[in-house]
Amino acid sequence: MGALSMALTGIATALACVALALLAEHAAARGLRRAWLARRPLSGEHDDSVVYERSLWTPGEPDMEIALALLALAGVLAAASFQADFPPWLALPPWLAALGWDLWTWQRAAASVKFVAWQRGWRRSARRVAVSDLREVQVAERRAHWPGLPPRWQPVAWQPVLVLRSGKVVKLPRTGALFGGEARADALAEFVRLQIDQVADNRRRAAADKRAAARRALQPPPPPVHPATRIDPLALPTGRVI
Repeated sequence: MGALSMALTGIATALACVALALLAEHAAARGLRRAWLARRPLSGEHDDSVVYERSLWTPGEPDMEIALALLALAGVLAAASFQADFPPWLALPPWLAALGWDLWTWQRAAASVKFVAWQRGWRRSARRVAVSDLREVQVAERRAHWPGLPPRWQPVAWQPVLVLRSGKVVKLPRTGALFGGEARADALAEFVRLQIDQVADNRRRAAADKRAAARRALQPPPPPVHPATRIDPLALPTGRVI
């Protein structure tokens, strides 16, 4: 009974340490990313109105599986320091490696009033497309394919998809549903839809003004006034009594 109790205590300690490692990495990575985006917005000269990123909890992403494995190792090593004569600092290298890998493979997307921009990886250049070139935006549901789980139990990732006026499709980075990932992806899609509607309204207004100008150009000019019939305003009676 004592061995079973010790085993259960060890498992609970390991799970708690893994959870703490995950939460600590999530908080640290989020703070560093916010500081970076505040300094260098993805949209360039325009401020990022809506931003979302691929989270650590995105299923079906090999990069995130590597980070999760390193964090699990860090949690197990930290738990071992409570159960045996094990130096706790050995948990720090895998935790830092997970944080560095998460930042190095960072994928994010942002939308402004003029552009939708995205970047995959820390060193890769950001790409962007003008809102005026977009026809619509959708949010696709992507299920993972974990062995042993039925389809309805598979974890879900969400991915905004841009459809350009030329017919080309651009898939933005995926993000997991945990910790508000789905809500942020939906917020970006809704913001882009509003900007697309605004561009369409501006185009309709410009087309209407152009048609009105063309109609005015087709109208005949007024007939010229003969000098004999022209009225001199100074010759009109003023109505004053002298």
